[in-house]
Amino acid sequence: MSGHHEDHHDEDEEPHDHDAFHLEMHRAVDELGKYAIEIDISSEEGISKDVVKKAIADAMLESTLNCMRSGADLIGHTKSFLLCSDGNIMSSLIDESKPVKIKDNLESDVIHDAKFILHVIVHGIWDDKVRECTLAVVPCIFEKWNVPYKVVADYYDLEKSIAHHL
Repeated sequence: MSGHHEDHHDEDEEPHDHDAFHLEMHRAVDELGKYAIEIDISSEEGISKDVVKKAIADAMLESTLNCMRSGADLIGHTKSFLLCSDGNIMSSLIDESKPVKIKDNLESDVIHDAKFILHVIVHGIWDDKVRECTLAVVPCIFEKWNVPYKVVADYYDLEKSIAHHL
């Protein structure tokens, strides 16, 4: 009689195929699509904190709504962090019909340099679709609010995602 390991493992199966299958099983259970992006904001003359807060709220809501228009049926949690030398702004969205909650711990009213991290988690679509929906709206929002930005990290990486779930 075969042992447990032998019953569920094909000798010819590549380890990567097994990892991808394991991830797919895990995702089928939670059905959550996840994506994060890191953006540097920099302006010598400075940007009003109020303008940046409006851009943050807009980016969070629009990326989430774009996911909803693309098949997501529920918000898991859209959150963001703006990190500066003199404090931070943390934001959260769990219901698209309510305003983005913003916790302002930033002492200055003008922002010169900041790191902005946006993390979108929704139910009903996968990571690649969440990434596509987010990347479609984020640049438009920063341009709309005239906030100079540069994307410095795209946290969409299938290999890391697979490794995380093993």
